Amino acid sequence: MRKADLPAKHLCRACGEEKVLDEMILIHRRSDWAWLLRSRCKDCNNKHERGHRRKWKTAYLRGWRFRNPEISEEYWRKRNEKDRAVINLRAYCRFRREHGAILIQGRMRRHGFRISLVEAKRLLKRFGRCYPSRFGLTPGGLREAERLRAGQRRSGKKMFSLFEIRMMVYEDGHFIRPSRQPVPYKRSSERLRSWQANRRQERLAA
Repeated sequence: MRKADLPAKHLCRACGEEKVLDEMILIHRRSDWAWLLRSRCKDCNNKHERGHRRKWKTAYLRGWRFRNPEISEEYWRKRNEKDRAVINLRAYCRFRREHGAILIQGRMRRHGFRISLVEAKRLLKRFGRCYPSRFGLTPGGLREAERLRAGQRRSGKKMFSLFEIRMMVYEDGHFIRPSRQPVPYKRSSERLRSWQANRRQERLAA
């Protein structure tokens, strides 16, 4: 069947909805250059494949996206435009829900430690939202961090950065109880928000 002969809509047997061709799976058979319609839409197929995809197929799809970046980018651009409000709301809710863990993940990444969000949530539960900044350490913890840092200076051998020293001090238990820790960098974030608001007003006035 030629592509022009395909129907405008087709029934998905998985969800029972009639959908347009852009939402269905099309197969281009190379033996006779015919176009075929699968009886499952893209959304249902993705739900079925998630968690069951074979390794060779994952590698094939990754290679296809690498060889066809324009098509892949166009697909995601259209999909994101269609669901932009839902995507933004979902991202905002996730950020509010996992705010503390996301901030810990960002601090670790900026110092070369790449961790998953699951690991960041574990650190948040154990050490609190200030980890591994100085704001979550007790006065004794701050002294211990400075003692370790001074010991490195005296020996002339810098084995650990200040960031890594604070991580070790947290591990030793010299941190404020998570429920009593302050909000780290609160003043800096307020200044940044104020600066951004002023910049927006300047652009509107220009």
